Amino acid sequence: MPEGYCVKCKAKKEIIDAVEETMKNGRKAIKGKCPTCGTVMFKILGKAATADATAAPKTEKPNPTNP
Repeated sequence: MPEGYCVKCKAKKEIIDAVEETMKNGRKAIKGKCPTCGTVMFKILGKAATADATAAPKTEKPNPTNP
């Protein structure tokens, strides 16, 4: 479960009912609820998460002319 900061409880807690979303600028975020008070929690994921999702895995093909 992802962990985020609840501004109402002022503590780090696990996000329940977490859903990954893509914001308008293309970055990924997680949205869910605080397990204690039910306030909506929102956590923006790092740039590495966005880069991993957009980058295609690169596979090198062996060159048959060079042994």
